[in-house]
Amino acid sequence: MTLDDLVEVLLNKGAVLHLDLIVAVADIPLIGVSLRAAVAGMETMLEYGMMRHWDEATRAWAERSVARRALDLREGEGVLHRTSGGHLLTGGVYHGWRHGTVYVTDQRLVVLRAEPREILWQTELSDVRAVRLTPERTVGGEERLRLELTLADGGRELLSAREPEALHDLLTRARAGRPVPS
Repeated sequence: MTLDDLVEVLLNKGAVLHLDLIVAVADIPLIGVSLRAAVAGMETMLEYGMMRHWDEATRAWAERSVARRALDLREGEGVLHRTSGGHLLTGGVYHGWRHGTVYVTDQRLVVLRAEPREILWQTELSDVRAVRLTPERTVGGEERLRLELTLADGGRELLSAREPEALHDLLTRARAGRPVPS
């Protein structure tokens, strides 16, 4: 049996170890150890009813953690898409990209930074008049596609996204009231 075979058996079927040990000196038992251990993959453990409490507690903690970083939604608002990205800040003292998570909801477009928690930029979807992909040369000379938004007040904003083409298509569909793939 190879190590791969052993790992596969442990993960898929598991192994149960029972150990009873008594430490004695001069035939006088001093210490007793009774050990029961199960070694298996988490799916196997849960299938046999082991570690359910730990699994439920861990999943609940993960959900609470994600909820703390997630966007606070309005009543009846739903998230259509979320991706890493940023917003180009051009006003005030600071001029540059502020990175975070870009959320497209059925009502608005938001760039949120998790730590410290802050909405970097947002607008109502109804205020977006046009969306186009614009090439931009980075400081290192690399060309990247950015999303240029034209807003109802005539202003223009520049966003970055991990997959700018996908975000462009999604915003175009959402603005037109067409179904958005989930």
